[in-house]
Amino acid sequence: MADAVRLGMVGCGGIAQAHLNGYEALVNAGYDRVVITAVCDVSEENATATAARVEEIFGEVPQVFSTADEMVDAGAADAADICLPHAYHHTAGITCLEGGVHVMIEKPVGITVKATRRLMEAAEGTDLIIAGAEQIRRCIGARAIEWAINDQKMYGDPLFFTQEVFSHSPFDRSSYKFAWRSLKILGGGGQILDGGAHFADMVQHVFGPVDEVFCSMKTLDQTIIDLPDVEKQPADIEDYWTATLRWESGLTGHWSWSNYAAGDKLSTRMYYGTEGSFADRQEWQHPFQFGADLTLQDGTKVPYEQIEEQFMGTLSDEEKHQLFPYGITDGIAIECWDFIEAVADGRKPEIDAEEALQAKSLCFALYESAHANEPVKVADVRDGNISAYQDPINEYWDI
Repeated sequence: MADAVRLGMVGCGGIAQAHLNGYEALVNAGYDRVVITAVCDVSEENATATAARVEEIFGEVPQVFSTADEMVDAGAADAADICLPHAYHHTAGITCLEGGVHVMIEKPVGITVKATRRLMEAAEGTDLIIAGAEQIRRCIGARAIEWAINDQKMYGDPLFFTQEVFSHSPFDRSSYKFAWRSLKILGGGGQILDGGAHFADMVQHVFGPVDEVFCSMKTLDQTIIDLPDVEKQPADIEDYWTATLRWESGLTGHWSWSNYAAGDKLSTRMYYGTEGSFADRQEWQHPFQFGADLTLQDGTKVPYEQIEEQFMGTLSDEEKHQLFPYGITDGIAIECWDFIEAVADGRKPEIDAEEALQAKSLCFALYESAHANEPVKVADVRDGNISAYQDPINEYWDI
């Protein structure tokens, strides 16, 4: 593997293990363009456990570091897969880029819009890659339904959709992975920015950039969060929201969610066009990850499996390899493959910083709308003209 991309894992928590699963699947399929040469985590336990797993996968022992700075100073990697809490995405990313290291960054690519801009500035004038680790649009279900909507127009022209999921399933805020996600100073926001980043990417990937949003939200669970990172304080992120999204095309979407809704569960995921509707099979915030079933105006029903078969039948062997390398259909494995291929071949990744910024700008437009209690243009948030909600986060982290 002398010519393989030397990769560093920056952050060795839960999502990093999911990424490792992706690299392992690639290696087991015969992929040989990557070797993990470094792992970084402030937790020695996490870092050493991950190093042991890397040795099992690649047969080589990676160097172990506490921080990205140490890894960069040691020249231990050509590229970095950054899997840290949101607040540290931009700091680790900028450190890597300034050290000449390509980066793939878990969503969101920067805790605020301004943080993403700082990352992009760090890569200006170089050939360094910033890739967004967004897996949902790469799943076979999502690719098939995007094709059905845009290429085949199976349900006609898009008209409106509703995605509503209400349940009572509060997060265990005593665990670190949910505790840091409970404070906007560490997470940037709640599920709108976390799981919702996938929704924001996918609906804009399928339907184009959102023009304007109006949103209201509430914080219902105010558990006291006690972490070493910040001052002890109550949770301040949304656990309920309802939003209207409008496109210039006239498409309108309704997006609502809560995991603090007592009583009966509600789950509705329907996309309507001029000739029928798609019923999304997933219940989280990952549109079309598991496909969608089509019902036409005359009552004809087309199950997702039939749509997937038709989609795959249109692809050449080369196209199949580009979308599903080695026959792999797992979105995380594909995002990892795409990043390494982009670094190795010097090409643009499927999802770059600009696309990641567009998805995140939609998320922050919802926060800015709720903060101001008025409609907000997504472009104004993306361009930095509206940032009142984000300003305290930027100030806290000196962004």
